[in-house]
This record gives sequence, C-alpha cells and structure tokens, in this order.
Amino acid sequence: MSGSAGGPSIGPMSTRTVLITGAAGGVGGAAVRRLAGLGWDVYAGIRRPSDAGRLPAGVHALTIDLIDEETVEAAAKEIAARTGGRLDALVNNAGVIVEGPVELVPLEDWRRQFDVNVVGQIAMAQAVLPMLRAARGRVVNVGAVSSRMSGPAFGPIAASKAALASVTEALRVEMRPLGVKVCVIEPGLLDTEIFDKSGASRRATGWRGDADAQRLYEGVTAKMGEFNARAKPGPVDSAVKAIVRALTARRPKARYLVGRDARMMATLARLPDHTRDRLLLRTVGINAATYGG
Repeated sequence: MSGSAGGPSIGPMSTRTVLITGAAGGVGGAAVRRLAGLGWDVYAGIRRPSDAGRLPAGVHALTIDLIDEETVEAAAKEIAARTGGRLDALVNNAGVIVEGPVELVPLEDWRRQFDVNVVGQIAMAQAVLPMLRAARGRVVNVGAVSSRMSGPAFGPIAASKAALASVTEALRVEMRPLGVKVCVIEPGLLDTEIFDKSGASRRATGWRGDADAQRLYEGVTAKMGEFNARAKPGPVDSAVKAIVRALTARRPKARYLVGRDARMMATLARLPDHTRDRLLLRTVGINAATYGG
C-alpha cells in the first residue's frame, strides 16, 4: 500500500504487530478487520471477553478496561511475552462520549469521561512504550475534531479530546528523537453506535441540579438533539483509512482530519471567538428565548 502525502509506505506488513483498543466498537472493529486483512498481527483490546467471538480468526483478544490499570498492564505483559518485547504500533481507539450542559452533567460522568478518554489512553501508552521504542514504532490516538471547537452540550467530550490532543502533541515531541512517530486522528461525526450508547448512559445517570436548573436547559438540549438528528454521519471506513495511512506512511502527518464536517469545523475554529460563537448559536437555533423551557 502506498503512503499518503506523507510519503511511501514502510516495509512489509506481514510481520508487523499492532494493539487496537476499543476493538468491539465501530471504528475499532473495522480497523481490526482491515489490518488483519493486510497481514498485521493484531492484538484487539475488548472490555468483555464475550466480544472475542466478533473478532476475525487469528486476532489475539485481550481484555482491557482502560480504567483498570491491572488489565492494561496484564495486556502489555501478554504482548511482550508473545512478541519478545516488540510492538510496532498502538492504536488508542477506545473511548466514551458524555454529553450535556456543563452545569447539569454529574461530576461522576465528567470523571468517567476523562478517566477513559485521557487517563486511560495515557495508561495504555505508558504500558507499551518500551516495546514501541524497541520497534521504533507508532502511536495513533483516535481523537475528534471537537478538540478544536466545542459547543452547547458538547463540553465533556470536547474537553477530553482537547486534553488527548495536548497529550498526543507532548508525546510526539518527546518520542521524535527516539524514533517513535505519534499521530492523532480527528474525525467528525461517524456512523457508529457511540452516540446512542451515550444517550442511554445519560438517561441512566440523569442530570445534577434542581428542577429549575434542568428546565432552564430543556430547550438547549432539544435544539442540540434536533441538530444532531439532521447531521449526516460519515462512513467508518474513512477513519479506518486514516488510521492505516498513519501507520504506514514513511512520514505520517501529526494530525489527520477525517470527513467534510471535520474540515469545516477546523476552519470555523480559526475564526475570532465571538464571531464563531454567534455563527454556531445561529446554526443550531439557540438564543435567549431557548432557555427556560
């Protein structure tokens, strides 16, 4: 496979090893299938052992819960034992989405958002970096374009992705002299079940605050729901292609934007803050009259 604008691809894939977290999800599962089909030796991180049955033959299933350090370390040790202490790539794909107004999202949900999307990604990278250094390998973190621009009811997920982008940047600079390349994939909306899972989780935990505070935001959350329903998610394959490019280009990009909506949001993020705020609120139909139920 030829590389992207970053240059030609690197060596034969048949002996390359990769760990992909969140392998039971839409993007993770598709990435596992694609890389296994290209000849990579794939280690697939799944939260529930029952998800192993959904993986292709020959893929190594590893039970990994990013908020449980013991499972993270155990997975790293198993890979080291199987490969002789060498790993060519880590795809940090696992993540969760928490939505809602800053005032209403319970603190436990904020903590879960950061524990999985930031601290968990760091824990996984820390556990396998010695193997990646031995292989002069790659780290590919799957972020989101919301790291560049947030909006109403997107504070938790956007904040976590912005933090992950900062961590990725620091790691990229730290690893450059050591020969490990580090990239971030920034997709827009993708056709996966993650937002449905987020909605179910929010309904289960509910909002914080009293009835008046919750009524204040009813119109805002309704408008955002309508806006999301009108959105046209991009194909999962677009993100998988970016992951493969990040893993195989001789000189991979630091960031890969995925999807037309991601490119549009990246452009909007460069506007002056107040101009962008007015445009965003007008686009989703939120104004002072929206508040108060």
